[in-house]
Amino acid sequence: MPAVRWLVAAAALAGCGGADDPCADVAGACVALRVESATVAAIDQLELDVLHGDRHAYATTASAGGGAVDLPLTTAITVAIDGAAAIDVGVVAAGKLGAQVRGTGAAQVALAPGQHAALTIELSPIGACVDGLYCGGDKLAGAADTLYLCDRDGVPKARGRCLAGCIVNATTDDTCRGQDDGLPGPCTDGGLYCGGDELDGDPQALYRCQAGVGVRVEVCAAGCAVETSRDDHCR
Repeated sequence: MPAVRWLVAAAALAGCGGADDPCADVAGACVALRVESATVAAIDQLELDVLHGDRHAYATTASAGGGAVDLPLTTAITVAIDGAAAIDVGVVAAGKLGAQVRGTGAAQVALAPGQHAALTIELSPIGACVDGLYCGGDKLAGAADTLYLCDRDGVPKARGRCLAGCIVNATTDDTCRGQDDGLPGPCTDGGLYCGGDELDGDPQALYRCQAGVGVRVEVCAAGCAVETSRDDHCR
């Protein structure tokens, strides 16, 4: 995974009356984000959660004058990428008016170093999630292969992309499916694994394998690192 330094949503919100590109003056990689909605007329604040793998950053941006901006609107997300490989950038957005969430939406785009890409997010009425973990599309906005923490007062917080898929559960938290590494049997008993790496779980948490099932050891404040030849660990 290439190293990524996030520089998120530095541009103020701007209406789409003109054809200006919010990334026009950005020298490096940049996502020109267009936010539109069939149900939300205007917002005065946009909260963003930008995700690459299990690494993410949050940002809040508002109009230059502090007032409401009619949708559609645009803003820029700039990203500094170390390395030559393109990355998949997922964005979840929450539009607010008067400190209340009016709508959320999500989309993703492939972004190469130095590239300018365009992304459109449609804001829809917020879902019915309660405190807990959800796959994208299960009661909150987001990508179906990504696990999120429900935040009813703002943008859903991404926990990480589920490489083997995200499991929707009816009565418990949704979870990332444990990725099959091609070896026989489940995770190695006694070993430490990030959620989604050989056992079901939260990508931001570290688990100990016990009889093929993960028992959570701790939630990783700075993310959980997956290793190939030794135990996974919190960063």
